[in-house]
Amino acid sequence: MSAGANQGSFDSVRFVLIGTTEPGNIGSSARAIKTMGFRDLALVAPRKPWKTDHCIAMGHGAEEILDELTVHDTLDDAIADRTLVVATTRRTRRDQPAVLTPREWSGRLSSSSSQERIAILFGPEKTGLSNDDILRARWIVTAPSPTDYPSMNLSQAVMVMAYESTMGLLGMPNHVVAGAPGASDDAGAPGASDASRVAGADDGTLDRATAAELECMYENMEKSLLAASLDGRRLRSVMRNLRMILQRAELREEDVNTFHSIAQRIRGPIIGSKQNANAKASAAAKPAASAETTAPPATGDSLAPDESGC
Repeated sequence: MSAGANQGSFDSVRFVLIGTTEPGNIGSSARAIKTMGFRDLALVAPRKPWKTDHCIAMGHGAEEILDELTVHDTLDDAIADRTLVVATTRRTRRDQPAVLTPREWSGRLSSSSSQERIAILFGPEKTGLSNDDILRARWIVTAPSPTDYPSMNLSQAVMVMAYESTMGLLGMPNHVVAGAPGASDDAGAPGASDASRVAGADDGTLDRATAAELECMYENMEKSLLAASLDGRRLRSVMRNLRMILQRAELREEDVNTFHSIAQRIRGPIIGSKQNANAKASAAAKPAASAETTAPPATGDSLAPDESGC
């Protein structure tokens, strides 16, 4: 291993296979990441049983990866502690994160903080990642291909990403890319990448919100929008756009707390107004003699209780 990287950097990268149906692909993926120096493999809702003889045969030499991998019921569980999530897919969507090539991803990784906790997502063999899966990602990574059949086998895609990630962590020539051209959301001085600009100096700390903290924030914001009578298709559209905008911002824990406060402030006046209306209606229905015993209505300035559950 190069002096430019340590095992801790490699341990910070998690390969997440979602809804895998072929056990052999799990074994092949385990062997691929071990070959490139990684060992954190996670499965989300795999077909059961997944640890078959074929899986073990395809993972020859990487038995410890198969023994130590984690299995999760949901993607949110698998990436809860991650601070950077990237998704691999060939499909293009109308609203999606910025797109990088594997080489551009390597450059981003080379300039990121060693404290970053990364998840690389891979979808089911037949369908790939869902739209909801991709909304969890900061970037999409797509391998360009000149052929009419660009789709890779799952374990091939894992190998490509494992190789490029290793080259980035080792700081190999031609893999240290400043200002990847595929990232249309970059701003600032030319040649300054998001990773180096946002992550800051590698001073041993990283005040980046985790995926679990972000999901809790989005849930709280959605509750507030529902309280404001925004629902159905319009609510889904607004939440999708909010995710896209805020993913680009790479929020800190302090930023997340600010959005929680905003969401709570939105709910406060709305709930207070509804309580006022209910109290007035109740008072009007009661005899005048009991009016003075009626509980005072809630004020519109009160804050709604924290219902985020975070």
